[in-house]
Parts: sequence; C-alpha cells; structure tokens
Amino acid sequence: MDGHQDVQMRPSTAPTFVTGFRQIFYLVTPSETTFEALEEVPNYVKQAMPFVVILFLVETLVAWIQNRTTPRFSNVVASGGVALVTQTVRLLTVGVEMMAYVWLYRHMRLVDMLWDSPLTWWAAFFGVEFGYYWSHRLHHEVNILWAAHQVHHSSDDYNILSSLRTSAFQRCTSFLLYLPLALAVPPAAFLVHYQLNLLYQAWLHTEVVGSLGPLEYILNTPTHHRVHHGRNQMGKNFGGTLIIWDRIFGTFHQQSGPLMYGLRTAVNTWDPVWIQFHHFVCIWNTFWKTPGLWNKLCVLFAKPGQAAGKPQLGSIQGLHKVQQAPKYDSKVSTGWVFYVLMHFLLALLTSRTIPKDMSILATVGKLATMMWTLSCMAAILDCRPTAPLMELSRCVSVLGTGSLLCLSGGLLTSQPLLTAVTLACHAGSAVLWSVDLMGTDFLRVKNLRAR
Repeated sequence: MDGHQDVQMRPSTAPTFVTGFRQIFYLVTPSETTFEALEEVPNYVKQAMPFVVILFLVETLVAWIQNRTTPRFSNVVASGGVALVTQTVRLLTVGVEMMAYVWLYRHMRLVDMLWDSPLTWWAAFFGVEFGYYWSHRLHHEVNILWAAHQVHHSSDDYNILSSLRTSAFQRCTSFLLYLPLALAVPPAAFLVHYQLNLLYQAWLHTEVVGSLGPLEYILNTPTHHRVHHGRNQMGKNFGGTLIIWDRIFGTFHQQSGPLMYGLRTAVNTWDPVWIQFHHFVCIWNTFWKTPGLWNKLCVLFAKPGQAAGKPQLGSIQGLHKVQQAPKYDSKVSTGWVFYVLMHFLLALLTSRTIPKDMSILATVGKLATMMWTLSCMAAILDCRPTAPLMELSRCVSVLGTGSLLCLSGGLLTSQPLLTAVTLACHAGSAVLWSVDLMGTDFLRVKNLRAR
C-alpha cells in the first residue's frame, strides 16, 4: 500500500467504526463516495490508520492462537520508520501529482463525464485499477523503478504492517501511469478510487487468512498477494483490488509450495533510511562500473538483476531455486526496547504535529532530523558499536535546536506540551549516553544485546 496523504482534501473527520472498516475493504457505495469538488474528498488514508492498527492487533492475536510466528518488535519499528520517512519526504512534493492531473483534466479532457453519475464512479474504479496494474508491473520489470518499489518488499516478515513499507519516491513515477485517466475521469472521482484502491491492499498482507473460495477468481486476496511477495516465486499477481488483469495478461500465478518473503538480496538492517535508498546506491555503483553506453542503459532500464546481454526477463531457471535463509535478527535487551519505543513514538507524534506554515528550509531540516532519528534507533536495534555516539549526537542536536527555537519564541512542534516532553526525554537520554561513553559499566554498549 502506498496511500495518498496529501493536503488538497477536506480535513479528515473520524468515520464510524463500521464505516472505517468498510472503507478498508472497499465496501462502499457510489452515493457515499461521490464528490463534485476535489476539496470535498476525505483523506481516506489518514482516516483508516487507526483501523489498520486494529487489524494488525487482531492479526497478531490470531497468529498467536494459530501457533504462527508473531511480529518482531524491530521489524515493526522498521516498517513504521519507512512510513515516516515517506510521509516526511512528501512534505516537499505535496499536491504536485494532483495538480498535474487537474491541469490535464481542465485543458485536455476529451469527454465530459457527469460527476454524480454511477457510470463515472465505475469508470474511475476500473480505470484506477487498470493503471495500478501496469504501474505495479513496470516497477517490477524496470530496474530504476524497482529501486523505489523494492522498499515495499524489503520485510522478511509478512503482516499487515508490511503494507506501511512504502517508497518515498515511487509516486513520482507511478502517478504518470494514471494521467491518461485525466482525459475523461473527473479529479474528485479519481482521487476517491486512488485512495480506496491502495487502502484495500493493506489487509492483503497477512498469512492468517486462507482461500476465499469463488472470490479468488475476481478479487485480489491474501492468497494471491502472498505469491506476489514470495521471493522464491517470479513476480506475479500485480493487481490491486482485482486479479482479472493478471489473468488476462498472463501474470497470474497460484501458490505452489511454501513461500519465503523479503528481497532476494537481504538488506540486513532495521535502518528505514538505508531500506529506502540502498538499491539506488547499488544501481549507481553498477552503472559506473559497467562498460559501454548500451550496457549502462541496461543497468537502469532492464529487469532487476538482469546481466548485460541477457534477455529482458533474464534467466528464469534459477528464480524458483532461492534457498531458505535465516531471517535477519538482532535481539536487544528489554530496557533498550522501551528506549527505542519511547523515541519512536516521540518521532511519530512530532511528525503528526508539524506546523502547516513551515518553510522549505524548515521542512528539509525536519526531514533530516527524522531520518537521523530513525537511523539512530536502527543502530541501537542493530547493536552497532557506533550507536552510543550516534544517539548522543542526535539528542544533543535536538536539545540545541529545540532550545534555540524556544528562546526565539518558536516551538519544536505545534504543541507546547509535546515540545516540553520531547526536550525532557532527549535531555535524559543525552545524560544516559554520556555516562555510557565515559565507560560506566552498567551501561556498556555490549549490553544492547539481550542476554
């Protein structure tokens, strides 16, 4: 899931409990999801987040009852961190995609569809789903596009929170595949289905739901989407809400045998920043090492993993022979789990209380601070020897920045109480890490690891 979280929509109003879940499962009617103006469209993604969390908790309980593997704390934090990076990066590009869509609709549309017609609603539904299929497929088959999309496949745990692993950059390219819809579909209708299509995919990321019987022939279901995420199977099942496009275009695959999740080349870190950027770094290094202009272009635009001179799909013989490998793991002691949880929650709350009138410079600073915070939390969870120095420098910089803002009449966040709590927590943390770096035995870095 890579949901729309931009401003251009009316402020979110909390849906009822039943309505919130109906929206996640796309169980809505045209009459309740049809709007004339773009500004009237609710922010369905923001509204749905509490319900996604509830689904995750229910999924965890069911997995425990079924004796399945339950989510690991470090993986959950990494998934949430990836989502925070994406959300913060989008502050710099907010509304650009919809502005392009609206401009095309106003100046180049070929058909005038009635905004309140059920035909328009269904045209938008199928149009968005068709655009998603091709966008998703291309992001698996073109290396430079895969560099963004691989973020979504980076978790070797498979649960509902895996859907939060969305790329900070994918929308810059995926949205281009939707722009032809602007020739006919009104912007409000498009935005409704763009959100609901992506929301629907959240519940597909689970192992606790089995076959849904006849619905499997038409709908994308957890069964089909598990195949899509299996690294020991070829890229298949690209649909969002429907599976019919995969059946029509020959990319449908039924599950056969056990699945292994994650990337074929493991990232082996909980760092959400590195998870976002590592494949771009890989492409950059390969690009400069590869001789010949044509081969360099192949590095960018051929299928991921394709060697120069090989066919577009590469050698498929070895794709089903991916060996079972142990999941990356690093266990920290309980005290550090609470420490990371505290600072992660502070980062989450801070990201949701960003002043609306922030300048570009302040937004870039916010993005850098968020990325540094998440990287420091990952360093602790990865049990890196550099974690104490990284975290001390972060706490001191937050304290310094926050103090300067307060002295100049500003706030670190839009809420005074949250600002005070943030500064107090970072002051205590700075003292803790200072004691550690001075060599006091009870806080040595070796104690990051669980005994």
